[in-house]
Amino acid sequence: MEAIKTALIAGGSGLIGKQLTKVLKERGYRVYKLSRNARKQGHVQWDPRTKQVDEKYLSRIHVIINLAGANIGDRNWTSSRKQELISSRVESTIFLSELAAKMPKLVYYVGASGVNCYDVHQAKVFQEEDEYGPDFLSTLVRDWENASDHFQGICPYMKLRIAMVLSNRGGSLNAMKRPVFFGLGAPLGSGNQYHPWIHMDDLCRLILFGMDHQLEGTYNAVADCDTNRNMMKGIAKYMHRPFFLPAVPSGIIKFFLGERSMLVLSDLRVSNDKIKQTGFEFKFNKLNKALKALFSK
Repeated sequence: MEAIKTALIAGGSGLIGKQLTKVLKERGYRVYKLSRNARKQGHVQWDPRTKQVDEKYLSRIHVIINLAGANIGDRNWTSSRKQELISSRVESTIFLSELAAKMPKLVYYVGASGVNCYDVHQAKVFQEEDEYGPDFLSTLVRDWENASDHFQGICPYMKLRIAMVLSNRGGSLNAMKRPVFFGLGAPLGSGNQYHPWIHMDDLCRLILFGMDHQLEGTYNAVADCDTNRNMMKGIAKYMHRPFFLPAVPSGIIKFFLGERSMLVLSDLRVSNDKIKQTGFEFKFNKLNKALKALFSK
């Protein structure tokens, strides 16, 4: 098999995509990014809604990494926004599978999805074979992953259910740091709800591991799960800020975030046994170790 040397990233301008691009280039890959506004070098013009794409580089592609999708947490989940969140993932994924016919060197596909797809009302540690939950996020992930199945028969592919990504360049950690910086750090809701998480470096390593070993199937991209209280307390520790305020009541969070509050208040514990059984080892498998590394940079 020809070595994978050219990667095409959908969603390459996002938090994960930027870091992954850097890691891939350090490994000697040539990287192209699909973009609706392709003005930068290495960016390829596309629009999944109108099914238009600049085809001149497609014949070079060995692997597709699909991170495309509108931001889950930045706007209220109105009916139209929910449809946008789904279509920005499903339509782009199906379009990528159609473009595969123009990629004679394509040997692998990585499809992102989310770990918030299980029935969080059940008190258990979820594994990949467990059923999808009944809520909006579960439906979103189900449709997203079903779209990735369009690559069946085209090339080997892996679906990664990505947890909260801890990065010092943005994302959830930055949002959690803001109140702590002003001395207002506190647990959210009961504070006892578990959040699955993964360090950005481990996520990028996991994607490359899947590419190198041609992993197939669905995997939870989760290093560990910790309570909201422990996460907020750990952030305060490394920011050298106080942590003594009472928990913010769930009602207040629901008032301001609406249905999006489930991103903060859901109690979810997820297993990573399946990916570890492939031989992958997490570099940052404990919260304290991950936060210490992030705040030391």
